[in-house]
Amino acid sequence: MRTQKVNPENVDLKLFETFSELGYDGASMEALAKATGLKKASLYHRFPNGKKEMAKHALEIVEQWILQHIVAESANKNVPASARLKKMIASVDELYNGGANNCLLRTLSIGTDANAFKESVTNCFNLLADGFTDVAIELGVLPDKAKQNARLINQTIQGSLVLTGATGDKSYFKNSLERIPELLTA
Repeated sequence: MRTQKVNPENVDLKLFETFSELGYDGASMEALAKATGLKKASLYHRFPNGKKEMAKHALEIVEQWILQHIVAESANKNVPASARLKKMIASVDELYNGGANNCLLRTLSIGTDANAFKESVTNCFNLLADGFTDVAIELGVLPDKAKQNARLINQTIQGSLVLTGATGDKSYFKNSLERIPELLTA
């Protein structure tokens, strides 16, 4: 049997997109195989522990994205804090495609195996908050208040994604991103 030639980065992207769109329970092996362009056997070869391992891999992808686009950006002292914040917000907007994409952290935090992902999901939300906290402190917010404000930003983004998904109105997401500088420095 010929092995399938598939770009691993494309597999990663398709796993991320499928779990984001369908959640853990909705992402059947058939749906994952179709999305990645691999046969089920090839998926199991890459991920011997099956769907749960694939979902954990998708969470690792998100964690790496957060580290690169939020945490590293927040730590880039060569750029003024306000400019870094702008870039971080633009990255969040791009990740969620202007509010059109579901949040993988949310879709994997519900369903039959949510507990299997809880630690990774929590870590990702904490990393997001840490990045925004660092910028808030540089913008003059006291550390405890900065952390509280950063957690509020997580809540605001997630709430806006739920509302956008439920109504199809992307202005919820757009407005939440526009409010981040105000919320962060309040």
